[in-house]
Amino acid sequence: MSKMARKQQKNLIQVVAVQRMWRLFELAKKEFAEHPERSERYVQIIRNISMRNRMSIPREIKSRICKHCYAFLIPGNNARYRLKEGYIVVSCQRCGKEMRYPYKRLK
Repeated sequence: MSKMARKQQKNLIQVVAVQRMWRLFELAKKEFAEHPERSERYVQIIRNISMRNRMSIPREIKSRICKHCYAFLIPGNNARYRLKEGYIVVSCQRCGKEMRYPYKRLK
């Protein structure tokens, strides 16, 4: 297999992996109310896909997963979102840890 074909195959695999992550994320959102344990499993599969393909999880998905216990976070349900001095502070209700995401304030 030539170098070009290998690179195209790798790109295709990564595109499919990202599509799968998004599909699992949508399913996790939909299933959370009825089956929270199922949405936890979907998060686990998202992590496995990203590790297997050595790629990062998209930012929008990553910010909805607890960095410590890998719980699927739903604002107002099992996560608390607060604004503090240029940061969005997300508190996981399951493990009690906080994640901080910077944001730029408009002046």
